Amino acid sequence: MPSALERRPSNPVIRSGNSSRLEHSQAAHPSSASRRDSEESWSSSRDSQDALLHADSASYTGDSIPMSQFGTGLGFTPRSELAPDRDALRDVVNANHAAAAEEGDVRKPKSIASTDEAFHEVRRVRSTGHVGDSIEGLKASDLFDETKTAKENKSLLMSYELERMGFGRYQLFVFLLCGLGFFTDLLFAQAFGLISVPLESEPDFGTVDDSNIGTLFTAFNVGLTVGAFSWGILVDVVGRKWSFYCTCLLASIFGLAAGGSPNFTALRVLVAFSGLGVGGNIPIDATITLEFLPTKNRWLLALLSLFQPIGVLVASGIAYGFVPNYSCGDGATAVSETVCRSADNRGWRYTLFTVGGITLGVFLLRFLLFTFRESPAYLVNLGKDREAIEVVKAIAKVNKADAPAFTMEDFNEIDRRCGNTIGEDQVKVGVGRRGEVFAESSKHAMRQLTNVKVLFQNRKMARLTILLWITFICDFFAFNIAGAYLPLILSDRNIAQGKTLAETYRSYVAIYAPGIGACILAAALIELPRLGRQWSMVFFSALMGVSMFIYTRVETEAASVGLNALEYIAQSAFNAILYAYLPEVYPSSVRGTASGVASTLGRISGIVAPLIAGPLYSAGPDKAQNAAHVLYLGGGVAFAATIALIFLPFDNKGRRVH
Repeated sequence: MPSALERRPSNPVIRSGNSSRLEHSQAAHPSSASRRDSEESWSSSRDSQDALLHADSASYTGDSIPMSQFGTGLGFTPRSELAPDRDALRDVVNANHAAAAEEGDVRKPKSIASTDEAFHEVRRVRSTGHVGDSIEGLKASDLFDETKTAKENKSLLMSYELERMGFGRYQLFVFLLCGLGFFTDLLFAQAFGLISVPLESEPDFGTVDDSNIGTLFTAFNVGLTVGAFSWGILVDVVGRKWSFYCTCLLASIFGLAAGGSPNFTALRVLVAFSGLGVGGNIPIDATITLEFLPTKNRWLLALLSLFQPIGVLVASGIAYGFVPNYSCGDGATAVSETVCRSADNRGWRYTLFTVGGITLGVFLLRFLLFTFRESPAYLVNLGKDREAIEVVKAIAKVNKADAPAFTMEDFNEIDRRCGNTIGEDQVKVGVGRRGEVFAESSKHAMRQLTNVKVLFQNRKMARLTILLWITFICDFFAFNIAGAYLPLILSDRNIAQGKTLAETYRSYVAIYAPGIGACILAAALIELPRLGRQWSMVFFSALMGVSMFIYTRVETEAASVGLNALEYIAQSAFNAILYAYLPEVYPSSVRGTASGVASTLGRISGIVAPLIAGPLYSAGPDKAQNAAHVLYLGGGVAFAATIALIFLPFDNKGRRVH
């Protein structure tokens, strides 16, 4: 009987992917060395996988592994006949691991000590990669999983292609341009908050004061809410590409128009429409980035949120440059004896013009200077297999990588093996099938509109969805209270101490600057083995609540700035991880919808938060006590998010997405 090592080349599945071992395997088995006969090659590989995956001690009756069960290209072997020697199976896996280490694989795999570990190893090869985490030399037949649908198998092939290419120029461009989407999200939010003081002095706006200035933020949050929900669904209906373009274009148009508002009502309407565009940035850009990133680079998804505090800093810098220098004096109001002319109060308009202009620049970068390709995962889900392959080819060209190893023939074979009688190409060229293509396309939009039910397709998915919804609701509630009232409390204290408006704006810059480091820290922590995404979110959400509680006990300016900055650090890190985690845990068919619905619920919570906190803040003459009530409310809700996160069903660190 030949040794296990001698039998190793017969196995086309358990291998490290090194080219020399692949050539050895192909030389030993000419039937699988060529792809001329796809049925024969697919049968050979599936025999090998079945022989390994269905080896069971209860069914073991022999003392050797028949060569025919390791890829001789003789067709499918019935599972009832698969009874390999468990010790020999272990030897085969160990031999391949040893060969991988000898031939210089970067990750030197450990030996498999028990047969049970061998079974788990084979299953890991099927679901997450293969020995040595290399994908060189793998064929479509090696990756096929009969437990998955045709679309899921095709998405897996696309994922492996992106994995093979690694992080290249195309992924870098996508990351930076999607990061600019995150940048504009808080660029607008911060700008609208910083122009509230000069708006109360605007003569053309009538009476604008503390009693109605909040309606400006309500209008923006309504726009964000509608935008998050609408774009979250549209990204799965019309595709990633046009959603990628339209959000920034819409925000820039209405942002620029808001700077020329003739009255307060017009300003609120235009601010709401700008929010409609801004609201789609996070669900769309997180989805797009995820679908182009290799697994080992998914930590960059959390780093996208690095652009948010940059947006806050830029908005604060713009307002610091315009508002104090081009606004009426602190005592001037629209109805006061001190006349404030519109020409002397244009700082807030210059701020909005600048913000809108920057956003228009982001759109031009996306539309003119970069050729964005539709997501292969989205195209596969839509049934446009050939287009998906062409996109991967185009990405490989930009990255100067090898052409895709998988072809349309592999996709057609997947359709046949999954029992699909009509693939994309067969439908298009088949006689009398064009009507079916049109009918299928017309039904796609309606199917996507009802995608929410997929978020509850089983108990684990339902638990995940509900907990994430609770987390988003609590998170948005807490950080809206923090964003609205922590700076206000600081401003009141500065006024009481005789500080100027310019000094207060400088304090805002000091508060928000550490947010950049917080996002970098979050991206690093999620890759730690015992921390990951889940427990990092637990820690930062709890820190967010604690900082708000402690803020109620401080009085000095330095302590106020420090605690405000601590809360923003925790908030930035928490949101960076949360925005990365959510799109990872859902399949591509509902990824945008899942992100959009969660964002929508969070935005609604953000609208409600000031309505609840407002009466608490003005409940009595003791401002310190009123502020404490508001901060206890915000901190308590942040802790509710912490509790929800503890019960998440899984972390998703290192898992492939499809």
